[in-house]
Amino acid sequence: MHHRIALTSLLFAALLGACATGSPSSQAPAEASEARAGWPPSVGRVALETAAAHEQGQRLDVGLVIFDPGIPEDPATHSALGIFPKIRRAEARFMPVVLRQVMVDSDAWGVVRVLPEPDLTAELLVHGRILHSDGRLLALHIEAVDASGRQWLDRVYVDEAAEGDYPVAADGEPYLDLYHSVANDLLAMQRSLGAEKLEAVRQVALLRYASSLSPEAIAGYLAPDETGGYALQRLPAAGDPMLQRVDRIRNQEHLFIDTVDEQYAELQQTMAPTYHLWRQYDREQAIYREEYQRRVANRDSQGRRGSFFAMQRTYDAYKWSKIHEQDLDEMAGGFINEVQPTVMEASGKVFRLSGSLESQYAAWRGILREIFTLETGLPPVVE
Repeated sequence: MHHRIALTSLLFAALLGACATGSPSSQAPAEASEARAGWPPSVGRVALETAAAHEQGQRLDVGLVIFDPGIPEDPATHSALGIFPKIRRAEARFMPVVLRQVMVDSDAWGVVRVLPEPDLTAELLVHGRILHSDGRLLALHIEAVDASGRQWLDRVYVDEAAEGDYPVAADGEPYLDLYHSVANDLLAMQRSLGAEKLEAVRQVALLRYASSLSPEAIAGYLAPDETGGYALQRLPAAGDPMLQRVDRIRNQEHLFIDTVDEQYAELQQTMAPTYHLWRQYDREQAIYREEYQRRVANRDSQGRRGSFFAMQRTYDAYKWSKIHEQDLDEMAGGFINEVQPTVMEASGKVFRLSGSLESQYAAWRGILREIFTLETGLPPVVE
């Protein structure tokens, strides 16, 4: 019996040693540690702020661009940085959907959409970059800019998962406090601007969209300001037929984005259970590995009481993390690649779009611009 325990312990130690050198959650290179040193502390517990009834007219529409996955070009660094590229690319689509739901729950915004590509004419455009993501810590760099060019956010958010965050409940999220913090900061900025400035942002967004269809459509209405943004020079007349046509084209573009939104939401719900289990086992594996390495470093020959069972739990956590990692890797591929064709209608014609969401979006925008050019006779934007 003692020999079997000793042998099993050696096997567990070998597995742990392999984890320590080959697991993506292991030792990060020096440059990664230096980057983390510049991050702010964890956001802690954050309650989501909600809008008051009198703020109904002060709500901008928001575009959340699919996040930058933050994958280094050098594949040799991925393991040490804790990055599975396929999973990270899926996370870049998963996380904006979570932020979207939080912003919807705050009841502080107009329509919040997840965008496959940046829309520089959005009333408020939010970009994110994943700096670190595993079962213990999430770090995101969030930037937000409104249609006038005013910067709302440019900061790093960090959150640490506690033991009580796992297992993740249905519709739960271990890093919900981080998303609450982002939403609260955006809401604080929206409140600080006031109704007049927010209405100006809406007008600039519509005029910039018109300019993206044809610069001649809004000649004289917008001009660059001293900050490199956009300032209103004058407003079109109420009921201006050109702006009505522009608004109709923009609504058709938004119709496609709403269809895309549904696909992102469905894929996120499918991925969430396996993703959260993978995060949980990743956290447990990392904690047990650190405990083991600390005991080895301290030359603790006896180990703490129950250390064998802790090692057994480490092995179980490692085993299940690898199983869920494989499931998640396959599911991540689906999250990235398995996109349904989209059927859209415009000007009495039906269009079937296929390919990635990014290529479908680009194709649909091209179709709408062609329709606008045919209807108005104005020259299109030269790419």
